[in-house]
Amino acid sequence: MSPKLLLLRLLRRWHARIGFAAMLFFLVLAATGLALNHGPDLSLDGRFVHAEWLARWYGIKSEAPRHAFRSGHHVLTAANGRWLLDGKISGERLPQPVGLVELASIFVVASDTALYVYRENGELIEKLGPGALPGSPVRAIGSSARRIVLRTASGIFASADAVSWRPGSERSVRWSAPADLSISEQQAYEEALAPGISLEQLLLDLHSGRFAGRYGPLVVDSLALLLAILSLTGAWLFLVPRMHRGRH
Repeated sequence: MSPKLLLLRLLRRWHARIGFAAMLFFLVLAATGLALNHGPDLSLDGRFVHAEWLARWYGIKSEAPRHAFRSGHHVLTAANGRWLLDGKISGERLPQPVGLVELASIFVVASDTALYVYRENGELIEKLGPGALPGSPVRAIGSSARRIVLRTASGIFASADAVSWRPGSERSVRWSAPADLSISEQQAYEEALAPGISLEQLLLDLHSGRFAGRYGPLVVDSLALLLAILSLTGAWLFLVPRMHRGRH
């Protein structure tokens, strides 16, 4: 057998092996690239993956909830930027609440910079930011005579609708205060409030190789080199036999 035929046979063998080894990488690269290209349409930045092992891999420490706010039949616990409101996750990347009060057909959760107004069924009606508050930061929230009362750095304010505010007083105000959770409640809520990684970040890290740590990008670069080798060997295997036949 001529040296050229031996070289072609060797190239075919290693072309197939390298192609098979790189197949999984190419599939992951294609799938993640396609998803990221349509990220805004898929709302990837607003979707989160919650898994204990994933949080450990990213070095995210899980914070166990210690307290709960209760008002009427509503219960709120918070940890890791997540709220568990009446047994349902209310959102991601949320601030630590300072209190919860119920008023007529609505209830209001306060953080130090915003009020979150909900219907009785837990549907969020409106978020009122610092510009809509009578003062900031909010240090406490309570109720008195069917009014919401805020204690802020600027003083005490009261409102019947969480929109129009007037100066108030602390007399007869029932301030919302955190209640300690039992050990069993802490364990149950900790699982429900586990920290998450945004789907967009996860796909970006998979696509770039950073998911595998500091050496991940080097692995991706190596696999990209394999792609270049595959392209060159594929071109060689395609062209050389045709050039050989053309001479005859």
